[in-house]
Amino acid sequence: MVMIDRRKLRRLRQESGMNQLELADRSGLSFGYVGHLERGTRLRVSPRVLGALCDALGVQDRTELMAS
Repeated sequence: MVMIDRRKLRRLRQESGMNQLELADRSGLSFGYVGHLERGTRLRVSPRVLGALCDALGVQDRTELMAS
């Protein structure tokens, strides 16, 4: 499990012009799960979920979404 940075996730999603539903669709995650991630009620994700989010957002460096 890895920790993601919810603020970076929201910023990258908004910069890409997507809403939460579009990110959910593109990443194969549920709308509710994306909402939990952005609100910070869930921050630990599997490497597979991290990869799905990065792919959907066009992020090459997986560590960009990880919390420091």
